[in-house]
Amino acid sequence: MDEATYMKERVDDQINWLDRKSGTNQRFYKRLRLVVIVLSVTIPFATGYIGNWEDRESIDNILKLSIGIAGVLIAAIEGIQSLFKYQDNWVSYRVTAETLKQEKMLFLTKSGIYANNDMNFQSFVTRIEGILNGENQQWLQNMLESKDGS
Repeated sequence: MDEATYMKERVDDQINWLDRKSGTNQRFYKRLRLVVIVLSVTIPFATGYIGNWEDRESIDNILKLSIGIAGVLIAAIEGIQSLFKYQDNWVSYRVTAETLKQEKMLFLTKSGIYANNDMNFQSFVTRIEGILNGENQQWLQNMLESKDGS
């Protein structure tokens, strides 16, 4: 495989994939966290209104049900966050994408370890594959932790 093909089909493809997945995981994480925050602050607020209405019984029952539903939703969302590890994936994918971009820039500008090196392309491929292998190992570790319930 020549340099241009490797750069396009391996490096650029992986950077693009990691960028997309990082963004997706970031959006899921932030949206779910926002819902948890909003639900969490509504519980004490709603609790303060129990027993303070003229038509007490029906309003109290609605408030108690709403508080219970909010608690269940918080627990469910936290479980989903724990299972899918959106924050961990977001950060891991972002770090790997940025590391690949940095390595690509060093290679293209013949800087760092690529300055005055007869084996530039081979060194580049070795380092890129090492970065990607590290990402794969991290992903596997996250999946094993999710499976074990850690």
